[in-house]
Amino acid sequence: MKKRIVALLIVLAVSLACQVFTPPIEREGTVISDCAAKVRAVIEIQPTKIPQALLETGIKQGDEFNANDYFKVLTHISMQEGYSLDYVYQVDGLGAYPVLYARSDDQPPYASMEDVPENTELGNYRDRLEIEDVEQGYFEAVVMQIMARQFYLNWHANYNDAEIVCNREAADAIIEGINSGDFGYKLDAKQKAQARAMTNIEPAVTLTEDSAIVEVVIFTKWGGFFRQTYTIGRSFPHTIEMEEENLVEYDCGIMF
Repeated sequence: MKKRIVALLIVLAVSLACQVFTPPIEREGTVISDCAAKVRAVIEIQPTKIPQALLETGIKQGDEFNANDYFKVLTHISMQEGYSLDYVYQVDGLGAYPVLYARSDDQPPYASMEDVPENTELGNYRDRLEIEDVEQGYFEAVVMQIMARQFYLNWHANYNDAEIVCNREAADAIIEGINSGDFGYKLDAKQKAQARAMTNIEPAVTLTEDSAIVEVVIFTKWGGFFRQTYTIGRSFPHTIEMEEENLVEYDCGIMF
C-alpha cells in the first residue's frame, strides 16, 4: 500500500512539474507592452461610487461619468464623426448597470431607459467605433470591449468583473490575492499549478490581410482564467468575433 501511495505521489509530482516547466510556444504577432498602463488608466477614470439619485431612479442628472472619457486614454480608437458614446442606466430587480449606445450629435441624450421610444433599439455602439489600423488600435478596441461597461455596477451586475491579465506578475498577484483574501474559495493545488503554468500571457496582435487577431488572457472570479481570441475586421464598420478557452477553472462560490 505504501509503495502504491508513493507511486501515485510521484506521478502527481511529475504531472505538475510538466505543467510548470512546459516551455512557452513561440507566438506570432506583436506583444502589447503597455497593456498594464492602458488597463490601469481605464480603471483610474472609471467612477467607484454610484450616485445615489441615479441608483434610486435610473435618471441621469447630467453630472455622471462621461463615457467619452475612455477615448482620452484609449487614443487609437474613437467614435465615428458625428457620434458620441452615451449610456442609459438600467435599474431592475436584479441590479443596475449602464447600457452603452452611439448617440448622434444632433440627438438629445436619453436621461433614462423610460425616455427611449418604444420599439427603439439602442443598437451596438461598436458599429460606430473607429479603430486606427495599427496593432495598438485593435488591442484598445478589445480593452473597450471588456472594460467599457464596468462602472456603476450594482448587485448582480458585479458578475461583470473580467480583468485583463497583462503579464506573469499580474497572474501571480491574482493567485496571491485569492489565497490570502477572504472573498470566496481559495485556489487548490491543481488550480495554482495550472495558473502558474500559463504561458504567453501578454496580449498580442497579429494583422492579416482582412483582419486583426487579438489574444488576451482574462480572469473572472466566476470562471477563472480564460484565453480570449478576438478577430476584428480591418475595414469600417469593424466586425468582431470572439472565441475563448478556459485555461484554469475557478469559481469563488459567492452568489450575489
